[in-house]
Amino acid sequence: MPLVAGDHAARVAAAAAWLESQCGDYAPLRRQLIAGYLRWAAAQIEAHREALAERLKPYEGLYAPEDFLWSALRPLPRGWVPVDGSYLPADVVFWDGTRSIAIELGSRETERQNALIAAGAAVCRMEPGTLALPEGFHRFWLGQVLPSSPFRRPTPSRPPRAERELQRHLQYV
Repeated sequence: MPLVAGDHAARVAAAAAWLESQCGDYAPLRRQLIAGYLRWAAAQIEAHREALAERLKPYEGLYAPEDFLWSALRPLPRGWVPVDGSYLPADVVFWDGTRSIAIELGSRETERQNALIAAGAAVCRMEPGTLALPEGFHRFWLGQVLPSSPFRRPTPSRPPRAERELQRHLQYV
């Protein structure tokens, strides 16, 4: 994706298109969840923009607060949850670093949801049009030293402050 390397909106659109393509042809609720989740993550960043920008100041423009979008948990549409040596399907699965979190979409319980719960999987059922994410999804940038991203970002043309100071010092030695 070299043409969009510096264009955050284009990168998000590409990721959204890829995730939505994984949802299946007849799964509008999954696609709605993906779109809603990406909007929600962007809103979380916007609500904390000043604090995130302050954290990134030492990197002199290499990172921007919206880069933390890539630190949010990534959805896996039509994912499979590992339970007791086998796998059970879910509408959308997230991995939080320690466990799978299955998201089941619909206004009523299903056999699949009950099977996931019976197997001890973490399950969150969401009704159409709602996005009620567990607390572990919020402030996804905590514990991240720097934003993580599947995209390469061009480095700034000027050297970081420490290197500039070293070069200035070496001029006088």
